[in-house]
Amino acid sequence: MMPTLINIQFLRAMAAIAVLLFHFSLQYNSISGSLDNPLMHAAYWLGYAGVDFFFVISGYIMWITTRQQHHTRPVLDFAFKRATRIYFGYWPYFALAVLIVSLYPALLNDNVNVWGSFWLTEPTTANLLIQVAWTLQYELYFYLLFAAILLLPVRHKLTAILIMMLLITGFHGWQAMSPSATTPPNFWDFAFSPYCLEFFAGCLIGHFFAHRRLNLLTPLIGGLGLLVAAVVLQQSVLETSLIDHQLVIPRVLIFGTAAVCLTMTLIELELRGRQLLPKLSLLLGGASYSIYLSHTLVIALVFALGWQQWLKSNSEYPLLWLFLIMLLTIGYSTLHYRWIEQPLMRLARWLKIRLLGS
Repeated sequence: MMPTLINIQFLRAMAAIAVLLFHFSLQYNSISGSLDNPLMHAAYWLGYAGVDFFFVISGYIMWITTRQQHHTRPVLDFAFKRATRIYFGYWPYFALAVLIVSLYPALLNDNVNVWGSFWLTEPTTANLLIQVAWTLQYELYFYLLFAAILLLPVRHKLTAILIMMLLITGFHGWQAMSPSATTPPNFWDFAFSPYCLEFFAGCLIGHFFAHRRLNLLTPLIGGLGLLVAAVVLQQSVLETSLIDHQLVIPRVLIFGTAAVCLTMTLIELELRGRQLLPKLSLLLGGASYSIYLSHTLVIALVFALGWQQWLKSNSEYPLLWLFLIMLLTIGYSTLHYRWIEQPLMRLARWLKIRLLGS
């Protein structure tokens, strides 16, 4: 049975809140015309990296929950659990998004692919009904790759992961050395995405801690140093954000490595008996999926109801109002997690027993 990973739940919660802060920093900049607040300034340059942390955490969780599994039956169990985890958590928010755009049609992009959004098969992020769901497409792809790895004997799983990492690295090295080379749009770019390296790096973390331990200070200083370096690089050198798709490789190198370092720090800390805010971490870590999906819908409502314009024209303290909206979003997300997401996960477990057996 998988141990309770309090510190991983803490990190998941922080990653979700970081992404929330990033999107609200854009709202704050639109309202105030600047990012003069230190928290909003940091959120703009770093908050979106919560996605990179999610990918690393996903790989780690996949490894430690399946480290002794192989052959067909565990693969079916794994695929069913992960697919229902993604879709049963996502579909209630998809339904809520449909309701919102039905009430406020101006929010709807003319090119939105509704069914592609429902099944998470639409390749263009701008055409997804909930645009942050692009990360869920990668999660589903990760799970597909990992399901294939589970078909191998346990002793070959690590080798398969290292081979995949080499293939991805080689693909991008070939592209870099052959700038005139073209590849079919979307598919190869998606299949060999550098984001896959973050997921597989999480798997390697799981393998590492099954055999070794580490000094706390080294990954902690490395992770925090990379985050500081990322701000300097984006603000003073590149003068643009690494969120740009064209900069995905340096993004993965910097934020992916930072995520690996800080994830390892918190795992080692817990192995030493130190858990960070156990009750709150379990609650907000559990609700992190809901926080991640809910906040962009809240922002859409803020815009549709004219609150953004009201804050811009009438409020001397827009940040205070935005903080209140953020707190309400997190509060709703925890209730959604308890009252909707958890019952749906229990339904998924019941369906698995009915369809696949215990």
